[in-house]
Amino acid sequence: MTVARALIPWGGLFCCFTAAAQPDTLLLAVDEHYIMGDAGMDPSPDLERYNRFNPAVGGDSTRRCDGLPCTGWIEDRYPGGQTKHRGYYDNGQLVLYKNYHPNGQVERDFKRNDDVRGTERSWHANGQPRSEARYADGQVQRYQDHYVNGAVRYVEERERNAGCYTRMELFDAQGLPISSMKQVDKGKGLLELSEYHPGGVLKCRGRARCDRGSLETMRIGTWVYFDAAGNKVREEDYIDGKVHAVR
Repeated sequence: MTVARALIPWGGLFCCFTAAAQPDTLLLAVDEHYIMGDAGMDPSPDLERYNRFNPAVGGDSTRRCDGLPCTGWIEDRYPGGQTKHRGYYDNGQLVLYKNYHPNGQVERDFKRNDDVRGTERSWHANGQPRSEARYADGQVQRYQDHYVNGAVRYVEERERNAGCYTRMELFDAQGLPISSMKQVDKGKGLLELSEYHPGGVLKCRGRARCDRGSLETMRIGTWVYFDAAGNKVREEDYIDGKVHAVR
């Protein structure tokens, strides 16, 4: 399962990285302190391994039973006898399934909508939601994850076929925004990006353009910066990701 992405400024470029349990510090300004909640433990590798039998999330393996591709319902158990996995297989690949934490709480619930689309929900061991994801063609099209207390931590959406991201939002433990990116013109690939001071006060805002070939996102136009009290402190003009003027 994909857990988090980071929108990391590098000069005028914004690069999107995907990783399991991406540290929140990679998404934050290094000179400010944000109150981040508990994102929980990474999913158990013992449960993650079922993804390889799930083509909707990019899996390409076939589970075999007595030498033949498995078909029908299969249930796996922990050494103590608790249900770990219960899924329906078609020709060795998962169509729908549930995994379980050792305490009996559902860990995830996946349903394949058709040959290329699927939806997945997962939960922390305490029963609070962990994530929701929509897949298309083996790629995440929409993703949202939660802190251990159930509060939303991160949301992202992207175009089909692993295209440009159209939405990215990160929130602190109190639900206040830390950063956001939203598509404002699909045809031109234009995005509006905002960063916030701790406490939710706007820190800067401006536009960027996503190149659908390289998937790089470069700052363009005028970016406006504010101090923690909301006062405008400067403006920067960007051309193709590079600062052209400061005033």
